[in-house]
Amino acid sequence: MRVLKIALTGGIACGKSQLGDFFAKFGADVIKLDDISKQVTMPKTKGLKALVAVFGAKILNQDNSLNRSELRNILLETQENRSIIEEILHPIILDKMQKMIEKVEKPLVIVEVPLLIEKKLDYLFDRAIIVTCSEKEQLKRLKKRKNINENTAKMLISAQVSQQQRLALSSIMPTDIVNNDSNMANLEIQAEKLYQTLKNQST
Repeated sequence: MRVLKIALTGGIACGKSQLGDFFAKFGADVIKLDDISKQVTMPKTKGLKALVAVFGAKILNQDNSLNRSELRNILLETQENRSIIEEILHPIILDKMQKMIEKVEKPLVIVEVPLLIEKKLDYLFDRAIIVTCSEKEQLKRLKKRKNINENTAKMLISAQVSQQQRLALSSIMPTDIVNNDSNMANLEIQAEKLYQTLKNQST
């Protein structure tokens, strides 16, 4: 059975994870690359050992788990740091993603890919879903997260491609746009409607 592979992407704090959770609620197989990233950087993993070899034990908590806030700060310091971290982790993450897709037994799978545009990963998918919101809303949501002040929030947003660049994906592949400037109830309604449409197209 051929599986329709759909990439779910969007700017940070636009609501990718919430939208993915709603798709899962309605019966979709959902793979989240952020979750895979956490799995491949658990204690004693190849990914974490490689990061420690480059950046040292300062990126570890006392229990030898990854201090994600510290790694994020290092990533934001320089473009070189970002490139090193991505070169270590991305091949491991994508390999695990492909293996998970191969095990899918439903007509479609939705994969949450935060850096779909930045890393030019569109070739791995048949179509895309982009979740959008205003930058004002992004800042508001980011500042509610642990260890993120306004300056860090702005740096995280500026480190990604613009919404305009992201929306240009629709000229390359079939793309659905979901706006998430409203509330969770509205997002859930959009998710259910879109999932039914995609499911019908995949069968």
